[in-house]
Amino acid sequence: MENLEKARKFIQELEGDRLKLKRSYGVGIYLFNLLKQHLEPTYLNLLKEFDKLPIEKRIGILKVIKGRLSQPAYKKAVDFSHVEKKPIEKFFLPIEKVSILDQKEKKLLKALGINDLYSALWYLPVRYEDRRLNNSIKTTKPGQKVALKLRVLETGYDPSEKYPAYVKCEDGTGILYLRFRYKDQKPLYAFKKGSYIVAYGRLKEFKGEKYMVHPEVSFQEEEFGKILPFYYIRSKGEIKAISSKTRHRKIRQAIGKLLEYVKYMPEYLPEELLQKYQFPNIAESLYMAHSPQDGDEDTLNSLATPFQRRLIYEELFLFQLILQLRKRQISTLDAVKLSHPERHMEELISTLPFKLTEAQRRVLEEIAKDLKTGKPMNRLLQGDVGSGKTVVAMAVSYAFAKEGYQCAIMAPTEILAQQHYENFKRFLEPLGVKVGLLTSSVKGSARNSVYRHISAGNISVLIGTHALLQDRLEFENLAFVVIDEQHRFGVMQRREMLSKGKNLFPHCLVMSATPIPRTLALSLYGDLDISIIDQMPEGRKPVITKLIFESQMEKCISFIRSELEKGGKVYVVYPLIEGSEKVELKSATESYMLWKSLFPDRKVLLMHGRLKDREKEAVMREFKESGDILVSTTVIEVGVDVPSATVMVIESAHMFGLSQIHQLRGRVGRSERQGYCFLVVPDSLKNTDAEAIKRLRVLVQTSDGFKIAEEDLKMRGPGELLGASQSGYFGFTVANLARAEDRYLLELAKEDAKAMIEKLNHMENLKKVLAYRYKDSIDMSYIA
Repeated sequence: MENLEKARKFIQELEGDRLKLKRSYGVGIYLFNLLKQHLEPTYLNLLKEFDKLPIEKRIGILKVIKGRLSQPAYKKAVDFSHVEKKPIEKFFLPIEKVSILDQKEKKLLKALGINDLYSALWYLPVRYEDRRLNNSIKTTKPGQKVALKLRVLETGYDPSEKYPAYVKCEDGTGILYLRFRYKDQKPLYAFKKGSYIVAYGRLKEFKGEKYMVHPEVSFQEEEFGKILPFYYIRSKGEIKAISSKTRHRKIRQAIGKLLEYVKYMPEYLPEELLQKYQFPNIAESLYMAHSPQDGDEDTLNSLATPFQRRLIYEELFLFQLILQLRKRQISTLDAVKLSHPERHMEELISTLPFKLTEAQRRVLEEIAKDLKTGKPMNRLLQGDVGSGKTVVAMAVSYAFAKEGYQCAIMAPTEILAQQHYENFKRFLEPLGVKVGLLTSSVKGSARNSVYRHISAGNISVLIGTHALLQDRLEFENLAFVVIDEQHRFGVMQRREMLSKGKNLFPHCLVMSATPIPRTLALSLYGDLDISIIDQMPEGRKPVITKLIFESQMEKCISFIRSELEKGGKVYVVYPLIEGSEKVELKSATESYMLWKSLFPDRKVLLMHGRLKDREKEAVMREFKESGDILVSTTVIEVGVDVPSATVMVIESAHMFGLSQIHQLRGRVGRSERQGYCFLVVPDSLKNTDAEAIKRLRVLVQTSDGFKIAEEDLKMRGPGELLGASQSGYFGFTVANLARAEDRYLLELAKEDAKAMIEKLNHMENLKKVLAYRYKDSIDMSYIA
């Protein structure tokens, strides 16, 4: 056991000190020797190549092993092995038909977005509170959150104190004060001398006196004596009207009833994977997630227990399986085979008024190779803002048009679609390729004309928004689809667009201006081949970025004045304040008035999240055509090209992710003129938050989006790279790629999925769960 303790201590030291880990050599071998008698081969194998791996992977491995050591051997708290299992499809029963629930409980679960028994059991707690009464005043350490059964000794009120109301209690091992910020002593009347209460809170100590501030107090023991789960409440309407405490209790009661069914759930993960990682089965894992019998609060809340790790791994493994299936499914389909894609692409390139970068040419070669196979291309094109992804899409579209096929380019907004239309028309129509536009603004006879010419094959390249998904729109021979800003479209929308190919499956290029480190991209987009443009066009100057404090804003204002006089335009961006659109609106409006007063002779425009899409597009259009300053929250449209914009001011820059700021500053300096970005932070950060300043300096030092993405990954996790919309895009409930250990599990799951894909046809329950979970994103019929 001495080696185990040494290993735990060593991992803890390294985990908190990135620099020490970076400089340490032989860590993997040292830990391997300490743990070879205590860990399964799967975990030991992680240590063999440890010292050769990148720092992020090493951190992930340390966390995975730390989690394994925190529960050296899983002890069954519940044993459902003797229970006869039901068919897995019984768990896909709609919530309305679950007889154990009453109507109010069904209504509650429906309001939480839960539609069936399986999704109810997977509606997992987001945190836990350990309310077991197994502690005493004497044994509880300061800083620990505990539930204590106490006897009231006396109450008192001192208005001169920060917490004027107090209740003095004891439990036979010591004295504890409960302190409250009550305005008077009336609430203290509930605490009768000699009565017993249960208090839950964080115990503190000052000058030998132990106390709790505003603990949760109960005069009955009903919700004590156990570990309580708490759930994320995303409900609306009448459920919001009841108190948070009552809501949690009602959810616990409803899901508690459904746990009666969980023991009948059959296992669907391959037995060899359960053995490989020493995971408990699905019935135990779900039961323990909702009703943990053991474990400390910190371990539960860091999702380090074996049953939580199993559920995380399962989500990642099923996700990787579905990516493998998508890839395989697409490889069985037939697509248009182009005869001379390179020749046609070169023909267009020779007419352009600028030179392509080596990176653009490399990507075009990769695409051309795909287009000659007769199998559908399914490729992700990643490239920094302004790196020239649109030109690549244009060259490929031209190659298809020259061989007699149609292309569709789908953009997330009208203004971006209009911009693409103007660019494609400018370069393709002189070469005889007809370009069309279809957005919600194209109405009446103009719309009917587009429908007619597309179905007749007269338009070769059609650019549009969601309007391209209309049933009335029928292509004559669609062979190539481009999805711009792919994270703005759901999987179903991409499928719908691709289904418009009549006889052959269209080739697909999805484009993203959000740089994601290659290792993460390969795991998240395993169904796509990945091309990267990692060079900026010749002559494109990097945006000069400066970090300034609020007290230096005068200089910034003066600089903006001189840029406006030279004909430049200015963006001023304020952070989105989550949780309250009203606050966001007020903040943006106040800032707008301030900028109007600073520049009374200039056209200052306002944009915020409360505007409808059409209103936002109208503001962007006005800014592009005649505005001077645009005051906005983070809703500035990605990809919108305002060549005369030269200055970007980002207020409260410390509240943004690095990649988000990098995206925003890509809005300026999009012509031969120099672009500038000012990152404004409060003066209070000068001494108090060196980490925030250090993060922002990365942006001052580099304009390489991929380097910035790597830094974001190190400092804040991939949530910053992928954005809120992306987490939904990947459909994870419990897995969180902001955790290094989950990112490493994602890689393990990817390798396991590749190994298991051939055996999938023999795993009926796993196929059914996959079909249920991903019914909206892939056709599972061909593996049934």
